[in-house]
Amino acid sequence: MSLRNLLCALVAVILTSHAHAELVKLDVKSTESAFAGRTFGTVGSYEVIRAVAHYRVDPSLPVNSGLVNINRAPRDEQGRVAFDADVVILKPADMAKGNGRMLYEMVNRGRPLSLGLLNRVGGRGGFSAAPDAGDGFLMNAGFTVVMSGWQAEYPLQDAPAMAVALGSRLPRPPNSTAMSARLPIAVEANGAPVTGVTREQFFDVGSEGKFVGYLTYPAADLAAKGTLTMRERDADPPVSPPGLSWRFLDAWRIEVTKPAGTSAGALFEFVYQARDPVVYGLALASMRDLVSYLRYSDAEANPLRTRGRAAIQKVIGLGASQTGRTLKELVSEFNEDESGRIVLDGANIVISGAGRNSVNSAFARPGLKDAQHTSWGLRGDEFPFSYPVTNDPLSHRTDGVLSHCTTARSCPRIIHIDSENELWHGGTLTYLDMNGRDLTIPENVRVFVFAGTEHSAAPRPGASPPFCAAPAPALIDWSGFARALFTALDRWVTNDEAPPASRYPTVARGELVAKSAYKFPQLPQAQYVGAFSAKHYYDFSQEPPKRLGSYPVLVPQADADGLMLGGVRHPFVAAPLATNAGWNVRKPGFGAGGLCMATGLHVPFATTRREREERKDPRLSVEERYPSRDAYVQAVEQAARALVKDRLLLPDDAQAIVAEAPGQYQKALARR
Repeated sequence: MSLRNLLCALVAVILTSHAHAELVKLDVKSTESAFAGRTFGTVGSYEVIRAVAHYRVDPSLPVNSGLVNINRAPRDEQGRVAFDADVVILKPADMAKGNGRMLYEMVNRGRPLSLGLLNRVGGRGGFSAAPDAGDGFLMNAGFTVVMSGWQAEYPLQDAPAMAVALGSRLPRPPNSTAMSARLPIAVEANGAPVTGVTREQFFDVGSEGKFVGYLTYPAADLAAKGTLTMRERDADPPVSPPGLSWRFLDAWRIEVTKPAGTSAGALFEFVYQARDPVVYGLALASMRDLVSYLRYSDAEANPLRTRGRAAIQKVIGLGASQTGRTLKELVSEFNEDESGRIVLDGANIVISGAGRNSVNSAFARPGLKDAQHTSWGLRGDEFPFSYPVTNDPLSHRTDGVLSHCTTARSCPRIIHIDSENELWHGGTLTYLDMNGRDLTIPENVRVFVFAGTEHSAAPRPGASPPFCAAPAPALIDWSGFARALFTALDRWVTNDEAPPASRYPTVARGELVAKSAYKFPQLPQAQYVGAFSAKHYYDFSQEPPKRLGSYPVLVPQADADGLMLGGVRHPFVAAPLATNAGWNVRKPGFGAGGLCMATGLHVPFATTRREREERKDPRLSVEERYPSRDAYVQAVEQAARALVKDRLLLPDDAQAIVAEAPGQYQKALARR
């Protein structure tokens, strides 16, 4: 063979080895100036790129073998599976001025959360106006932010937020921030639809005598029978009482007629024969392949190039709430691309608790969370719950979230952060074994829990859900912790600088206890009644699945003020003016005694000793704790200074908290 022919053969081999191509085209729809041309320090201005990523996944590769129903997905002439998804990129206009790092976010229900959390952007705005950048935290540091849709589009525009996705098949405005994916539907080899029994759960449907229930997957046959049951409380057995009826409105909706006297908080469960399951595991492949393309490809079409080469050296993935649970799935099984290269160097897993997501299963339902009085028995939200390997005596399995990536040597460095609220939804299993004993967290993982906080980072005064019994919500802003720990993760990934040590409640220190040992103070405004959203082991061979056992139930212990022991304490928790806790319970008529999902509580202290005694409040009053405003501010400042020293608060955020302290004190006194 001639030298030329040999070189050609070698080139062909190289091209073939990368011909799986994963992301075959990034179709840029628009490139515009971001944030009205606002500039950020030495980085300068930013651009926003809106694009559609076109994927081709090879089902024959071992790295894709774990994608459920991948072999039932339609294939192109090359035997690959084609689909596409929306992408938005925020990048420095001059990539050479960026920091060479990418923050990747798989968006939550079609909307991005990373800027709201880290840049403190109010609401869920766009990327056009200067205020859309918030305080510019990520931009001042030079990050490129990449966001992509992954949840399948839903055909009905008026579908509720907890449907399979918020994406709509209807056209969206060109500058919309909504992102979704066009994932393939599984079909049989002969082209017939794939069918199977699945179920829907409807909750908080209101007080009207009828309601419309939206189905995640279309009914296979409108003439077929389904089964509808209901119950007033999560712990009640399901029943089909006289007066309960339903009918199909179309393949995607049923109309339910309630029995007379049904409460507004009743739960309903509908089991039916569905068709057209989405091959949802491809959503994970899309995340993997998008990041791989943008960080590794030198192709001219890669917008993250500078001087003819890919500009990204490190990538941190961020997911919050359901996307935090989804990020675990990505890290666990898909953190190496089709060429075996690392995808994410770091993972910031936010408010996921011990949960994972119903993504890679036959009739996946990723919009839902397994929680008391909402949804239960979801595929994906199963053992393993912890990062280290443990043994499960119920399923007789030995596994851990990081088992696969450890074997593949592809695990990222992880900072896992939770509000206290996640612990009341079984989140303590993140660091407990199946016998309720403390685990040793792997060296590449740090875990932090924020005392006195709820699921939402920013306080929402006056936003108490109508079904919650105690005053709500909790009023502790934990976004400052998120910013500091994201910074720590970035330094860990980039400079190999070790992050702060984990901080979460443990059994050994008496901070995790049985429900019966929980010592919340006796307050007329807020009474603990044993509510806890436990995790269970199910037999999924039937619908609804059968509960076969339950995992350990340990709750975070409280001090005399009702404040969580252990974890990280915000200065307003370390120097309190109120009880803030991560749980709240439902009112009578709304599933009394069950947890209010994602919601905490806030009960101010009495202002004076006399007021405290009149109320019979066991907690010391404001005046008994702090002889003056200056004394209170000093206590806040001392707590903030300690957190800065421990790298759990950034100096600027600590200063802002201290500056807020006098106003907090005055508000407490004004309640007299």
